Amino acid sequence: MFDVVAIADFIPERRSHEAFPNAKPYASAEALIADPNVEMVIVSTFNSMHAPVARMALKGGKHVLCEKPFGFTTADVDSMIAEAKAAGKVLQPFQQRRFEEDFQKVRSIIRSGILGKISYIQICWDGFGRRWDWQTSRQYGGGQLYNNMPHLVDHAMELFGDGEPKVQCMVASSLSIGPAEDEVHLTLTGKDKPIIRAELMATNPYARERWCVCGTNGGLHGGTKKLEWKYVDWSKMPKRVVDMTPLEGRVYCSEKLEWTTDSWEPVTAADAGAGAKPAPGPTKQLYLSLYDAIRKGTPQLITAEAVRRRIAVLEQCYKLNNIPFPEGAIL
Repeated sequence: MFDVVAIADFIPERRSHEAFPNAKPYASAEALIADPNVEMVIVSTFNSMHAPVARMALKGGKHVLCEKPFGFTTADVDSMIAEAKAAGKVLQPFQQRRFEEDFQKVRSIIRSGILGKISYIQICWDGFGRRWDWQTSRQYGGGQLYNNMPHLVDHAMELFGDGEPKVQCMVASSLSIGPAEDEVHLTLTGKDKPIIRAELMATNPYARERWCVCGTNGGLHGGTKKLEWKYVDWSKMPKRVVDMTPLEGRVYCSEKLEWTTDSWEPVTAADAGAGAKPAPGPTKQLYLSLYDAIRKGTPQLITAEAVRRRIAVLEQCYKLNNIPFPEGAIL
């Protein structure tokens, strides 16, 4: 359904790949975009170059699949959307983890209502290790806020629902050799919304479970390989009212709960998380939906407008931590 017909890279030896022997090598994005055989450009440059190259490709009449981060600011995203509309081309954010089986299962369980009103959601991506490449450089727009946090924020905002959250965020550069952050602690809150905490850490050798969901009927926990949940049917339990009478035997009140339990395991291989090679399933689903959008005019499943809300959250995180946005294009 897709053919790789051209590759552009600053480094000559990276302009070819054994899997794509017929792909034309180019030394610049401009040269690749000028190739009339190119229908779609995949933007996988340094983070700071995503929006400028995407705009350039759209202006050149190409469809665009843009790696995360989908711009650094909402102004970046707005300018990309405007170029796409002017060119009549498809602009697709690369948020393939929206198709991950564990996330989709968590979302379906929450939406089913069996856990009751959700009060708290925690999403954790933990690991332990150092980085010393361009992803640790502020100049190139590196750091975990715009590297892997776009995936956690995408999941968090899907579960948050409509409306704009209040954002609290703290970051740290702990093991990173460069100045960019390798720890992110994000909290989203809103009226009649659950508290959602999304945390990414490079300093936790005892990784926590990816998911923890708490509701008024029960809860859920687990990760990419297995989820478990249990809940209470309160209609089958005795009705309770506040009783100020001391309990016999000087004990605290308690009751035996009747739990319904269930579990889930994925059908296909799960993604190992930050830094690991992406699982093929979610990526394939994204490409299939993108093909349908380009060839059949099918509405996109993950739109630029929806991802704009995620960028708004990340932009606030940058500002809350006084992190300077990368200035200009790094060529």
